[in-house]
Amino acid sequence: MITGDIALVAPWVADKIKGEIDCQAALGQISDSEIIAGVVYDNWNGASVEATIAIAGVMTPAYLAAIFHYPFIHLGAKKIICQVVETNISSVNLLNKMGFQLEAQILDAHPEGSLLLYTMSKENCRFIGERYVKKLQVA
Repeated sequence: MITGDIALVAPWVADKIKGEIDCQAALGQISDSEIIAGVVYDNWNGASVEATIAIAGVMTPAYLAAIFHYPFIHLGAKKIICQVVETNISSVNLLNKMGFQLEAQILDAHPEGSLLLYTMSKENCRFIGERYVKKLQVA
């Protein structure tokens, strides 16, 4: 099941990233009455939106379609921006696997080192293609 309940998803994501979340929208994936994935969106400026992604399970194709449909189709974003600290290898690997591209590195911008800025453009997003849209329609 997919939920857009900010009050449910945002605190879960904040706990997973061990930080604070101030978001405008959120999407969570629920399995067996538990959140197993969450994405919060913030700083929509008419062209791009920031996303914070946390997972504790396997994301379904329908959920992947939903988390990219919202910014690219619903908002009309040109780009999604994700920031991750360089030492968070599991998040770096996840972003790479999803198709995000490393666009910038901000040296010493985090207590653990550099912040990496990953982006994905609408044109490069495979999750809004026909294969994933069908999964979203079924869900």
